[in-house]
Amino acid sequence: MAETESRAIGDVIADVRDVADADSKVSIGAVVDRLGTVSHSALILIPALVAATPLSGIPGLTSVCGIMIVLLAGQMPFPREEPWLPKWILRRRVASDDLRDALDKAQPVIGFLDRHTHKRLRHFVKAPGSIVIKLMILACGLVMPFLEIIPFTGSLMAGVVLFLAVSLLTRDGLFAAIGIGFLAVAIAVLLWLN
Repeated sequence: MAETESRAIGDVIADVRDVADADSKVSIGAVVDRLGTVSHSALILIPALVAATPLSGIPGLTSVCGIMIVLLAGQMPFPREEPWLPKWILRRRVASDDLRDALDKAQPVIGFLDRHTHKRLRHFVKAPGSIVIKLMILACGLVMPFLEIIPFTGSLMAGVVLFLAVSLLTRDGLFAAIGIGFLAVAIAVLLWLN
């Protein structure tokens, strides 16, 4: 699937914040409706960001985020105007205050990313490099539900997905390289914990 033009991460997060400001609880469906016509990379960014924050301590949240990442990454090669997610995921809700708090805590990182992402090392984010990145996102998403048994370890894979999704969203191959390096570190940490 051809991705949309590169987009500032802060713009994507601002759209999510608007949804959070509209009600006391935010459903995943409401976020998808708001972001539904943007690239799959932007949609993958949201569950990765949520799972990389302390919200990942909420039982089941890392699993839901991982499943969302798998479903969205699996649809990347197929042209669809809007992504498909099962209704049981779309109905999942999180308190708006918790989501806003997580977004507030992530704001320095989001600002840093927006200031420092540029279109560079584009061979990483164009085929065939982009295919490898999408497969890595899919693999990380598949692992996340299994990591929930060790609290907060799913955040490691979510961090990898975050870097890789940022690279696709902003067309910055440097962040793909950082994501690959972070994956090696995450695997080493997980092996050490076992």
